[in-house]
Amino acid sequence: MGFFSRGKLRIYLAVVNVLFFILGGACVGLGAWQAVDKVFISDVIGSSLYSTAAYLLIFAGCVLVIISCVGCVGTVMQNRPILVLYMVTLILTFILMIAAGAIAASFKEKIGSDMKTNMRNTILSRYGNNVESNVDNKRITKSWDTLQRMLGCCAVENRGWQVYRDSQWFKQVNPYNNIQIDQNTIFVPTSCCIHQGPYSTDDWLRKCQRNPYGPPRYPFDISDNTALSNNGCFDEAKTFIYNNIGSLIGFGFAFGFILIVGVILAGLLYRNLATPFEPVATKER
Repeated sequence: MGFFSRGKLRIYLAVVNVLFFILGGACVGLGAWQAVDKVFISDVIGSSLYSTAAYLLIFAGCVLVIISCVGCVGTVMQNRPILVLYMVTLILTFILMIAAGAIAASFKEKIGSDMKTNMRNTILSRYGNNVESNVDNKRITKSWDTLQRMLGCCAVENRGWQVYRDSQWFKQVNPYNNIQIDQNTIFVPTSCCIHQGPYSTDDWLRKCQRNPYGPPRYPFDISDNTALSNNGCFDEAKTFIYNNIGSLIGFGFAFGFILIVGVILAGLLYRNLATPFEPVATKER
């Protein structure tokens, strides 16, 4: 039983608590990065599960940092009530971690036709629609622009610029010519455009948004438009979410396992403290 002696258990718990502190900070950092920098994903796809998983990870990370400090105090002082509090909090944090991983996994499974429909609906009715007076529409518009610029995509389907022509944005950005299309009609927002170095800003924007000889004015099979993104945002966003959601799932379940190790070690030390400490006898000289 020397491997689980009181002294060695205190060393094991000290190491685990240092690990908890480091991993808790990593949880907070990853969750904040996902929740703040990737918040536009939830606006575009019309689901808050992604943000919920990220916020759960932030909360669990903060708790984990606090737990590491409590665990160190309980280990050094060899205080049984503090160890009980430590174990209970570890179990609750374990549940939070698993919940974050499960929500992220559930969100991953729901990516499909519903997500595509939500994306299309936000373009048709929310994008660019009275953004000066409607805060929600302004946020969704900004989220779509961020998504399109970051992922180099436009609209929902590949070569699916037509959806913008059917949107409220099209009517508002072209108030005088949304019925009678002419050379001044703007068909897509600037976030759909691919900047081309050899051209001035006005030239490539004009080619992207108001090309008189092909897309987005006419179907893509007439000619090509190198200033306009051909990729739809549904496939690009799905790949982006799969890549990012994996980190949330991995953190949730991996940290859950480490938390269980902490509970076991704390339980062993708690039981060990129930018996009086007997110093090792030394040989008489």
